[in-house]
Amino acid sequence: MEDWDKSREKAKEIRLEQWGTLEEVMVMAVPLRYASSRRVAMDYLKEIALNSPFTSKSGLAARLSKRSLGKFVSHAAVINSFSPEAHYLAAANIDKLYSNAIEPWEFKLNPNKDNTGLKARRYLFAPMKFEDKITVIKITVKEFIGIDLQNNLYSIEAVDAVCS
Repeated sequence: MEDWDKSREKAKEIRLEQWGTLEEVMVMAVPLRYASSRRVAMDYLKEIALNSPFTSKSGLAARLSKRSLGKFVSHAAVINSFSPEAHYLAAANIDKLYSNAIEPWEFKLNPNKDNTGLKARRYLFAPMKFEDKITVIKITVKEFIGIDLQNNLYSIEAVDAVCS
């Protein structure tokens, strides 16, 4: 199990073939929608949330709750990404990204955060075409202990990592 603070570094280790063949990845990485601002990304997120929950390529189901929408495009979230434009593009395509996301590693819970009721913070990674490159989008999911509670899509980050 990896340390909780290594997820961004691990994203830089991902190789295209972990998602599939080069041809498959090139198709899955193309965004369905374009957004370069918070407002446009938020409008798409509201529509996308209606179709949740989603299932990742690795089989993890998670929902996009209405309470999470603002968090996805908040200033605090955007500054974690290497580019605001990449972040808004990822937000507007979270459903497609999540359906292609893999979970190659498990991470320990961050002891500095409130972990009440959490079974795990899961980090999944998806490919996204941005400025003619395939960049890695890190998606955080909160998995709860109670069986009645659905996993929540918690945050996204466009990591400064280009896949090869």
